[in-house]
Amino acid sequence: MEDDFDGTVGQDSPVPSPPVPSSPQYPAPTVLPSIDDSGRENAPSWDEITPTNGELIPEPQPEAVLEPQLEPGTIATWPALTPEAEKRYPLSTRTGEPRRPRTLMAAIIASWVSVACTIVAFGAWWWHAVHIPTFVSSARLLTWTHPDPVSALAIVMVILVGLIGLIMVAAAGTVAYNAWTGRRWIRVGALVCLAVTGLSFLLTWWFSVAMIPLAAAAVLLWLPAVNRFFTAMDDRQKAEPVVVPTSGILYGPQTLIGHR
Repeated sequence: MEDDFDGTVGQDSPVPSPPVPSSPQYPAPTVLPSIDDSGRENAPSWDEITPTNGELIPEPQPEAVLEPQLEPGTIATWPALTPEAEKRYPLSTRTGEPRRPRTLMAAIIASWVSVACTIVAFGAWWWHAVHIPTFVSSARLLTWTHPDPVSALAIVMVILVGLIGLIMVAAAGTVAYNAWTGRRWIRVGALVCLAVTGLSFLLTWWFSVAMIPLAAAAVLLWLPAVNRFFTAMDDRQKAEPVVVPTSGILYGPQTLIGHR
């Protein structure tokens, strides 16, 4: 019977299936927790990141951050100082100088109004002085001296009236100019100029009208807003000027590098 077997399998015989290779079994990967060590001085130890008993270690909570909270990668700095905060006084964007307050501008305008009043009064006096009948009565100074219209005394009196008018214009103009440039001494100077314009009593009431706006200007210059402006101008003028060298300057052709 053993010799009759030819190695073939009959139809009724089951065909064995080839063995299927099984996939290799690997251990489950170890999941490491995400630990934020940005706020730590030392790196986390191996015990902190190695799971025990198959459980994940919870992430450590970061320490409380003081307000204000900053974005990562930023540096806490003071806010930039503006020119107004640095100078402690507002500056004009057009001129770069301390901004002139309205009270100062009112004082300057009042000073120029005083100049205009003096010029108008001088024109009115001149109109009366050129006419012989009204020459003597054109000013108190002429009324007191009562000169002959064609005498040398009359010429001296006319020149004196002109000088008084010129002094009044110069006094009011000095107040206006120095108030604009921020000279602190003009506060006292305005009182002196007001006293100088008291010479108008030697002329006419038209000249005396010029004292009213000048007196208003002298009062405005003593207000606190104008005082702060003068302080800002004093600080600005105390800056050290640029010194231009005047010695050690070589002229003409110079020796090249390497004496070539």
